[in-house]
Amino acid sequence: MLKGVNKALLLGSTAVAVLLVIVIGTSVVDRLDGGVADASRRPVTHRAVIFRDAPSGGIAVYDQGATEPFQILEREKNTFMATSLRLLGQVRQVRSKAGSDAPFVITRWNDGKLTLTDPSTGETLELAAYGQRNADTFAQLLPQASVPR
Repeated sequence: MLKGVNKALLLGSTAVAVLLVIVIGTSVVDRLDGGVADASRRPVTHRAVIFRDAPSGGIAVYDQGATEPFQILEREKNTFMATSLRLLGQVRQVRSKAGSDAPFVITRWNDGKLTLTDPSTGETLELAAYGQRNADTFAQLLPQASVPR
């Protein structure tokens, strides 16, 4: 069918994409139904980051306003991150005038959970919903003092 495409990677990426569409759709419905956030939940730390394609094919991660990436991640080892960003980018194109240089915000909360938020659309992903390993791909981008050992 597709030459040179790893079928397991393609199936895994498709499954993550479908899951993200379901979660994003659910969060929109929840918001329309007047969903209420936990009032005791407080941010412990956060980081506004911009993601760009690296010349190597990886994912270059920049602090907001920085001209050099603080980390370059291999796309093949971070397929959940790549898929999440692609889907949030598509939502951004439909619902916002913000471009690719608008930051996403990664937040660690006092309950230990992580979220990825697009401030330009208001869309937030609860990363623990996708499993701890997938949440950890974003946790590695937070300042080291905030990552539990």
